[in-house]
Amino acid sequence: MRPWRAGVSLALALAPLTWALVLLVERATRPEPDPVAVVWAERSPFVGRAVVAGYVSVALATLLMALAKRWRAVRGERAWNAALALGAVGAVVQVVAWR
Repeated sequence: MRPWRAGVSLALALAPLTWALVLLVERATRPEPDPVAVVWAERSPFVGRAVVAGYVSVALATLLMALAKRWRAVRGERAWNAALALGAVGAVVQVVAWR
């Protein structure tokens, strides 16, 4: 697999984990405001989380592409399986964090 394909594929597999990390950091640093304030706010917190998670995912893709160029193991089947497992863990963490 080419390095750019490996980097992008692994970053997409890890995208649920990045979203979950952004959500957990936000919950830890500042709790959610009153629901009425969220409904009537001009900016949705969902959009802000999505932008930050997208930025982190792009940075992760860049890092993984650089790693894939240098380290052949990143382009292998084990790296893909590990990324899918971490993405699944991120999806589960999201479900738990929303409660």
